[in-house]
Amino acid sequence: MDKDLLVDAVLASGVVLPAPGPGFLRLRAVAADDDAGPREMAQAVSQDPAITGALLRVANSPVFRPRSAPRSAQDAIAMLGRTRTLATAASVALKAQSDGLDPRVVDAIWSGCARAAEYSFAVARATRFKSLADTAYLAALMQDAGIAVVLRRSPQHAALLIGDGPTLEAGARALDALSGTDHAAAGYLVARNWKLPVEVCEAIRAHHDPKLSRRLGDEARRLARLLAAGRRVRDGVSPDWVDWADDVAGEFGLGEADLDELAADAR
Repeated sequence: MDKDLLVDAVLASGVVLPAPGPGFLRLRAVAADDDAGPREMAQAVSQDPAITGALLRVANSPVFRPRSAPRSAQDAIAMLGRTRTLATAASVALKAQSDGLDPRVVDAIWSGCARAAEYSFAVARATRFKSLADTAYLAALMQDAGIAVVLRRSPQHAALLIGDGPTLEAGARALDALSGTDHAAAGYLVARNWKLPVEVCEAIRAHHDPKLSRRLGDEARRLARLLAAGRRVRDGVSPDWVDWADDVAGEFGLGEADLDELAADAR
């Protein structure tokens, strides 16, 4: 991936990669310690009310069906686990660096990613690759981080990104064309810079490129296809989905009727 010419071009285009916030850095350092548990991770974010609040909101969301409502960051982390906790913290840290962008655009980007993350998680749980569900949630939540990065360089195109899932995807393609860059490559650079798992970085890089996904290792390839399936559940049959349908069906045995059923369950 380091030799990807498009990634090199994005770097050369002048985009500025956001730096991880202190709350996320503390959490990531603690999460890397196998001996650390929810208590230590909660302590790492205790001084970051935005991350703490987000963890509680996500842990109480219907998609995770908590048996009892988590009442503290420690409870939320215990329910979400390391990967989804890191995913939530990363999205909050990135969203906090959107100063100067239209709030409606920021909300559209991250709301769309949050819904896609829930659906990619649900799709993974419906396959024999259930162990990828948490990692798929992380990759899906971060898949469009590059949009915000590109917009900071080309804010005149922000109006393209106001809308729901299908509109967001169409706007992202238009943004890439008008700005002469690539939000998937920019998102890959953000994920790599924030030291997310390699497979997550590669899936983000390929999340709009099924041909590229076929050249990835098994886990990264499956993650890229889970991201596509999550967007399909979110958006229905869109232009983004058409080129992924056969790959997703071949990898997971999920046809259109299965994905429609998952969409109905989500609604």
